[in-house]
Amino acid sequence: MRDRLTGWRQTWRRQRQRHHTRRRLRDLDARLLDDIGISAARAEREARKPFWRR
Repeated sequence: MRDRLTGWRQTWRRQRQRHHTRRRLRDLDARLLDDIGISAARAEREARKPFWRR
């Protein structure tokens, strides 16, 4: 039971981090996106993904 709870927590943390990262990506301007090598269109596609998708 404890292993299952630990696994669930890790999954929840990864999904939460993914959600947070995608929201932050949506807020970056064109200059910052260019600095990290991502187009605005790709950033938008990534930001629209549900948090449970990789």
